[in-house]
Amino acid sequence: MKKFCFTTTQKNSVFRHYMYFASLILVIFAIGCATKEIETPTMSTDPAVALLLTPAETITSGDPVELNVIGYDANGKQTSTIGTIEWSLTGLTGTLENNQFTPDNSVGPHAGTITAQSGELKATARIRVIPPLPWTEDFENVELEKAPSHWIAATNKYFVRTKDGNKVLVKTPVQRGLNKSNVYIGPSTMKDYQIQVDLLGTRYKRRMPDMGLIANRYTLDMQGRQQRLQIRSWASDLRMAKTIDFAWEADVWYTMKMKVEVINEKAVISGKVWRISESEPDEWTITAEDPLPNREGSPGIYAYSATEIYYDNLKVW
Repeated sequence: MKKFCFTTTQKNSVFRHYMYFASLILVIFAIGCATKEIETPTMSTDPAVALLLTPAETITSGDPVELNVIGYDANGKQTSTIGTIEWSLTGLTGTLENNQFTPDNSVGPHAGTITAQSGELKATARIRVIPPLPWTEDFENVELEKAPSHWIAATNKYFVRTKDGNKVLVKTPVQRGLNKSNVYIGPSTMKDYQIQVDLLGTRYKRRMPDMGLIANRYTLDMQGRQQRLQIRSWASDLRMAKTIDFAWEADVWYTMKMKVEVINEKAVISGKVWRISESEPDEWTITAEDPLPNREGSPGIYAYSATEIYYDNLKVW
């Protein structure tokens, strides 16, 4: 039986013809797609079995928020057949008219939900009202055993309680999970601000907590067991961390202050700590530099609550 083989020239010729016809097919397909009209999906007229309220999560500095109720039928298709909508507010203070919520700016920062209901169908959206700086929080207007409602990651971890006749915020040791916690109190796009707080760490036998502040995604940390003060960007990678010895006592109130400046393509992170019974020092206690700066980030508080930590008189400006 004779074996048939292509020469190199024949192989190249076959390949060129193959590529030509493949390209021709793609061109014809593209022309067909370009000339074909795209059909606009038609709105269903079947009754809605589910509702969606958009936007589902919103931050506003006090401006009105437009809301939209979308209905879906049993086939998951958007429908125009939605019954009468009844609105309700939970935790929010303001007015709701014509699908628009306008917060009461005199109330200050707060958060809550808006519910749209039609019969048994419900949809809920969350709104955080965070006015422009400056902010002050002494926790006197926060309900006991709660945390400020507009804070992120504070619920069921931080609790407002009474200490020495005043309301303060407490971070307690956890029964399960991690004692370490970051809480964010503003939008992630914030920059060019300073943050300050009074804080107190307790001791139980050999245990002491770590506690501090967050600004522009940097942490200023008073470390109890190590008796140190540290600035860092990320706990698992101390690429730019600065650490100094810093002796501090349990059951004593201190004031901590922090700021971040981006200067000549680098971040300069400064922090100071002093007893509240003393005057604020002129010099910063610790300063660090980051050649790969974090240019923005929410202010916040940091805790590793091996024992209880108390916070009071929080300021951001």
